[in-house]
Amino acid sequence: MKKRSVISSLLIVGMLFLLMQPAIAKTKKKDFISLAYVALNFLQLENKEASEVKDILDQYNWRGISDVALIGGVFTAGKDGSLLVSWNKEKWPPVYEGMDYKNDPINEQAKRDKLCSKEVIKAVVKYFKKKKINLWLCETAYSWITGGSLSVIVEDSEMTKIYARQLCALAQKLGCIGVDFDWEFPPTMCQAHGYRELMQECKRLGMKVSVCAIQPTVTKEYQDKCFPGNAGLNTHEAKYMKWEEIIGKEMVDHINVMQYLGYNPKTKQMDVNMKYEKMGIWEKAYPNEFTENRKINMLCGIGFYSFMLPEAKVGKNIKGNGALNFTRLYEKYGSAAYTDRVLGNEHTVWTTDDVRDIVKTARKRGWKGVFTWLVSHDFTLEHPLKYNRQQALAEEVEKIWKF
Repeated sequence: MKKRSVISSLLIVGMLFLLMQPAIAKTKKKDFISLAYVALNFLQLENKEASEVKDILDQYNWRGISDVALIGGVFTAGKDGSLLVSWNKEKWPPVYEGMDYKNDPINEQAKRDKLCSKEVIKAVVKYFKKKKINLWLCETAYSWITGGSLSVIVEDSEMTKIYARQLCALAQKLGCIGVDFDWEFPPTMCQAHGYRELMQECKRLGMKVSVCAIQPTVTKEYQDKCFPGNAGLNTHEAKYMKWEEIIGKEMVDHINVMQYLGYNPKTKQMDVNMKYEKMGIWEKAYPNEFTENRKINMLCGIGFYSFMLPEAKVGKNIKGNGALNFTRLYEKYGSAAYTDRVLGNEHTVWTTDDVRDIVKTARKRGWKGVFTWLVSHDFTLEHPLKYNRQQALAEEVEKIWKF
């Protein structure tokens, strides 16, 4: 009887060990973050029914993703400190009136018009939760520089706290684990201070917090020119962000460094070494954030879109920066868009091999993970999977998660 009892005990222990394996694997998975931004307005979900959401999202490859950040279409800020969603329209305050950094009138109503219905948002949340992907909610300003209504909120400490409570309540209601802040360059010291206060308050309220970044607060001129010449900025755009304070006081959990591209003007193509050189500026400025002693996790961005060569823009009326997603590139250049790094001497892109290299380098150099803008810029699943950038990313990320 004793022998049978011992055998039974060993079997129970063995079964418990096997049952614990998924939990252990899940913990390892979170050790390297693979975050994807999902822009609801780019998918035009404001015009869709909840029943259409799954078919729309099913067009894209969601493998190799641990976290998704929902940006645009869910909520926006009101200048009275209120949080605006499509279902509280009767309480919306008047729009913020002012000029943007290009000296054009701010059109906040356009952002409000792109808010999705509650049913559509719930369908999006359900879709990613079914895939066991963590969800984040993104707070955006009117633009990279001009805050619009959000700039009014963060100039008032009490209003900032009120708004933070509403924002976190919505995030928690939707089952999000964190709030992501996507306003790269608050234009005044006062607004930047309030912006940091908003981050801190959300973290105090129990949410994970991340913030998007382009430039570290360093005196050396950054290698990317972030704004057109008419932006009216003659000083360091990120000087008010105070990254040293954000890191030192652990105001956020993650800094998402928007190093999406790496154009080499000498070779006139995308170059991973240029990208690594840009990330190197962050590594030199905040070396501990790329080691086991890190206070803040640093994630490196990967862009699933093209960079338009400067000379290709000459004599043309190009809107924005001329970037195209892979579907548009395929429409214009055919199957060359699958494999070529430079297309028509006009556009350059990351290849699938580049994407693999970036993921492997991120792991090797101590970056906490990668994130993408955007999965919906990649080829749809109608195209061969071997040319899919997200598939290349997924295969490398899943190797990391496995070991």
